[in-house]
Amino acid sequence: MSTIGLISRTAIFAFTWIVLTKGALDSWVVGLPTIVIALFIDYRLSRGERNRWSLIGLIVYILSFLKFSIIGGLDVVWRAYHPRMPLSPAIIEYPLRLRSLSARQLFMSTVSLLPGTLSVEIGEKNLIVHVLDARRPFDEELKLIESRVAAIFRFDP
Repeated sequence: MSTIGLISRTAIFAFTWIVLTKGALDSWVVGLPTIVIALFIDYRLSRGERNRWSLIGLIVYILSFLKFSIIGGLDVVWRAYHPRMPLSPAIIEYPLRLRSLSARQLFMSTVSLLPGTLSVEIGEKNLIVHVLDARRPFDEELKLIESRVAAIFRFDP
């Protein structure tokens, strides 16, 4: 791991800790060892898969995640309060283009965290997803999320 990579990863982990603890100074007693352990695990994982994280890719991913969360949340609220509850739940199969284990796990977790979708199972070549309304363009949304995840790991799906 390069010095710049170590500094950027440390900054990302430290920022994440600050957000999680709401900036509580007394939390650093636990935070510093946690960050060191996270850096060690990240180093071990990145050595095995030769992943290099992109800070720009991570920022774009976070902004996209926030956008999809807000839009999805509003859609779920609209459906819940609509008199007819327009739902068309389905299980869809999405073909994965990501080959890195870390990237696939992040993609699966992201899909599960977004309102209106839930990852059911991940295989070698596909992801099984439960959706609230199969009439929505989920394939396009999943492709965009997958490309955002790929950008973090600096590879083209």
